[in-house]
Amino acid sequence: MGNVLDLNDSINQESQFVDVPEGEYDARVDHVEAGYCQWANEYNGNPMRSVFLNLSMPDGSEAQLRDDLVLNSDFEWKLSQLFLGTGQKKKGEPLPNLGRALNELPGLTCRIRVKKTQGKGDKADKTYTNITYLEKKPAANKWGGGF
Repeated sequence: MGNVLDLNDSINQESQFVDVPEGEYDARVDHVEAGYCQWANEYNGNPMRSVFLNLSMPDGSEAQLRDDLVLNSDFEWKLSQLFLGTGQKKKGEPLPNLGRALNELPGLTCRIRVKKTQGKGDKADKTYTNITYLEKKPAANKWGGGF
């Protein structure tokens, strides 16, 4: 955690933001923070979880992405995508306990796809980073068929 800045302090750091190029990455869930949606729309006030993902960049550096997940049935598809990606949910089966699954996220790995999209209307000057969680495939049996 940083230090409180005094109004008479000088500042030097210019950027901590890392621009993650489009592509697929192996990621590890660093931590999850609880909060409430503060978007100016119908989801304002809904509980949400911010999932912080660490990934290795092609140049060997590390980056951290945040994905905000609104705990609302309209976003159940995104939650399912996350839990399929971490292997906590199997395709076609329900996730038995959302709270437990969220608490178990830190340390789990997943594969993600990063895609950039351009804003629309009054946000046309903004570029958004979208995260898609790819389904975790079961490990292949190294030993082949039975004897």
